[in-house]
Amino acid sequence: MITSPSMQLTNTIHLRNLRGDLFGGLTTAIVSLPLALAFGVASGAGPVAGLYGAVCVGVFA
Repeated sequence: MITSPSMQLTNTIHLRNLRGDLFGGLTTAIVSLPLALAFGVASGAGPVAGLYGAVCVGVFA
C-alpha cells in the first residue's frame, strides 16, 4: 500500500495543545467523580470502591 507523504502514522504532542488537554482532563475528572461514587453505591460495595474502579480504569485508559 502506498501512502501519501502528508499522512501521519502517529500523533505528536505539542505544547500549544497543553492548555486544552489540561482543561479537558480536569473537566472529565469533575464529571466522572460523582458517576464513580454513584456506581460504587449502586453496586453495594460503597463509594470508595467506585473511586478505586475509576482510578483503575483511568490508569488503563
